[in-house]
Amino acid sequence: MHLMLPALSTLFLALAVLLVPTDAIAEERTCITPETGHWINTRARTQQIRRIEIESRCVGKDGVAFRMRAFVKCAPRDCKWGWVQAHRNATGRIVATFPGLFGAREIEIITMDDRIEALVTLHPHDRNARPEFHAAIMTRQ
Repeated sequence: MHLMLPALSTLFLALAVLLVPTDAIAEERTCITPETGHWINTRARTQQIRRIEIESRCVGKDGVAFRMRAFVKCAPRDCKWGWVQAHRNATGRIVATFPGLFGAREIEIITMDDRIEALVTLHPHDRNARPEFHAAIMTRQ
């Protein structure tokens, strides 16, 4: 009986490893996309996008999940909008929406070789206010 105990525990361990879903293992891998990384706008003016961080990870066999964090130029240091989930839209661009007190800010990323263009739109909650827009060419940091 004492000789069977190590064999049984090895068998149970092997079964436990085999029963782990492969999707759970795949979700832990980082999927590098052209947009993944830290980007900087060296020409940012106050309240314009200064830095963007984009992370990606594999989901299942063919999927990729994104998250994005953005910083705008403020004084004495940049203001951050925090992390939000992002997605690839029908045109292939990465899009993220950042909720805010006065309105939602949307960033759409266009890849251009070793640079990206960030299209930033502020959609104010006040119906009388007009949306604001600016674009920034950003380089990898």
